Amino acid sequence: DLPPPVPAVRRARGPPPSLLRRTFPTFPWHRLPDYLTYVRCLSIPVLAGLFYWEHASAPALCAVVFGLASFTDWLDGFLARRWDVSTSFGAFLDPVADKLMVSTALILLAGRHGILVALPAAIILAREIAVSALREWMAQRGLRDVVKVGMQGKVKTAATMTALCLMLAAPGPGGEAGGVAAGCLKVGTGLLFLSTVLTVTSGSVYFRAAAPAFADGAGKGD
Repeated sequence: DLPPPVPAVRRARGPPPSLLRRTFPTFPWHRLPDYLTYVRCLSIPVLAGLFYWEHASAPALCAVVFGLASFTDWLDGFLARRWDVSTSFGAFLDPVADKLMVSTALILLAGRHGILVALPAAIILAREIAVSALREWMAQRGLRDVVKVGMQGKVKTAATMTALCLMLAAPGPGGEAGGVAAGCLKVGTGLLFLSTVLTVTSGSVYFRAAAPAFADGAGKGD
């Protein structure tokens, strides 16, 4: 007889590692995911200030700030799930912080590059507002899971954040752009247009999933 299959090993969820708690006993480790979200919110005015700082290193610093803030978007969710320390306020604020950060970067870059960024920015921001309104409407009907974030939405977010990080690393039209900076701008622009396509397609997935609720609501005079 064949031996029974070996069950997959799953890492158990639990509190922060004891080493961290022993090293920093007074730090509220269970709140770390929320604190990372707060840091992401606080990075927004820092990003705006660096964007208008007339210094040769300003574009690189903008990219670093935005890149680190984007990393915290993944890290806070990972820690909240790994340590099983999710909070209702953190779950609310996390997507809000993401949208504020991305919206700020899009507006800043649209002012610098004109229609090249303004058109994708308008599409992305319109989609974010529409999908947020859709999720709120579905949540009122107890159907939030119908429009929960899917893989296509996650890929869209990753592509958008990567594109913005690369474009922030390049100086404005009046600045001196070396080969690396020019390459960042070209690759970032291409990724931004790709993320715009993903924005539209992923948004359509959510609205198609919610179509039965629309029909039901219209039939009830909602």
